[in-house]
Amino acid sequence: MTKKQVLKLILVYAVLFLVGTFAYIASFHTFILSFLNVFFYRGIALIVLWGIIISVLMLIIKKKWMNDTIIYRDIILLFMCFCCINVVIFTHLPVTADRSVTVYMLGYMNNHADETFRKEDLEQQFIDQYVIEYEAFEKRFEEQIVSGNIIEVAPGEYQITDGGQLLMDIYSVTVQWYNLDDKLVNPQ
Repeated sequence: MTKKQVLKLILVYAVLFLVGTFAYIASFHTFILSFLNVFFYRGIALIVLWGIIISVLMLIIKKKWMNDTIIYRDIILLFMCFCCINVVIFTHLPVTADRSVTVYMLGYMNNHADETFRKEDLEQQFIDQYVIEYEAFEKRFEEQIVSGNIIEVAPGEYQITDGGQLLMDIYSVTVQWYNLDDKLVNPQ
């Protein structure tokens, strides 16, 4: 492969990656896959969808203009890189913003930057607004029903499913592997 072909290939990767990423982000402002009510699931599904779309575009580019430069391995590599990089960004930024105690606390303090706070007041603010007013527990509870991790066994009575137990087994192993505090995964 010539230097010019390598540069063209890099350009195709970069353009398709950026177009896919911008389209993926823009999709959150559309109806695309909006039937997926769990934010995390919708985000992952959109990543896979746009990964497929940009891979098909690369296939078209291969067939029409760059058959001697792009090989099928490039198409698979583009798909994998697109999905992996965007999953990392998605789980670290928007998913964290949607779920994080830390982001809420810092956001509240940022919106009141000219004030000082006592730790106890921030804790009460978190409980009153984030947990109660914004119904944080209710939202997460409903997500677990949709995910199949808990099931209603009688009116108003819920139980963890086999799938939920498997998920907790995975988290227990994760806690051990990464030497994390076990209390949030195995509360008593």
